[in-house]
Amino acid sequence: MSRLVNPVPELVEQNFLFFNRLETREGHLEIVNAHQGIEIVLVLEGHGQLILDQKVHAVGPGTLVFIQPFQLHHFKMKPPYVRTPIVFDPYLFDRYAALFPTLHAFFQRIWKGKLERQLFSLTEEEILYFDALSEQFEQRLSGVPKHERQEELLLFLIDFMRALRKMYEKASKYEQAEVVDKREGRHIEHMMSWIEEHYQEEFSLEKLAESLHVSPFYASHLFSEETGCTLSQYIIARRLRESCLLLTVTDRPVVQIGMQTGFNSSAYFCKTFKKKMGLSPQAFRKRSRQV
Repeated sequence: MSRLVNPVPELVEQNFLFFNRLETREGHLEIVNAHQGIEIVLVLEGHGQLILDQKVHAVGPGTLVFIQPFQLHHFKMKPPYVRTPIVFDPYLFDRYAALFPTLHAFFQRIWKGKLERQLFSLTEEEILYFDALSEQFEQRLSGVPKHERQEELLLFLIDFMRALRKMYEKASKYEQAEVVDKREGRHIEHMMSWIEEHYQEEFSLEKLAESLHVSPFYASHLFSEETGCTLSQYIIARRLRESCLLLTVTDRPVVQIGMQTGFNSSAYFCKTFKKKMGLSPQAFRKRSRQV
């Protein structure tokens, strides 16, 4: 059985990861993860299960999975396993979605709401549409200068989210979603903003809790309950996201990148990076530049 061997994504941007028709043909794939962004996975081939929010869900061809930020999820799949995963920063997309009121309202709901359903069985027509949309996006990127990729990302996400909204409406399920308590929601947003400002420093739960005027225990418990992951997991994920960006777009030494992104030693940075990403920082840098 293989555990969490992540290949280098076909597209690595500051706030976006994308694989088109990622294939696993051998072994038994088991992935335990949590992202600071929204993750959408379209399963094209393969069978297995997903453990999400302490529930076991069957996964097969035509399953579309929507995972909210920081939700711990556990995929156990038997090959051949072919899927298209997309991970993106909701804050990035939200600014542009605001130009489209109906789409923006839908996005806010699935981003911040407490959803009763996060797995969907697509029709053949829906599978073909989402698959074609991803294929076209990949093709467009091949001829686009790197500085123009952000625009392509946003256009792709708008098309994808519009189709996703239609699917939700057809299923008549998302209207039953419950919005997270506003007071607690503000606390979570505040914690994320605080971490965004301080993730490069040594983390202090006491300082975070003080900024919220709550106890450290309450802050830690609330974050875990509402996001599905611990503060430590979220902070490590944020630091790794920044380190991936710096490894890809700069020539800074690995030691410097580790210290700059909040890791207190080069050895700990390399060990954590390899455990989470499946390869060393040096190997990640080398392969990312071959894309």
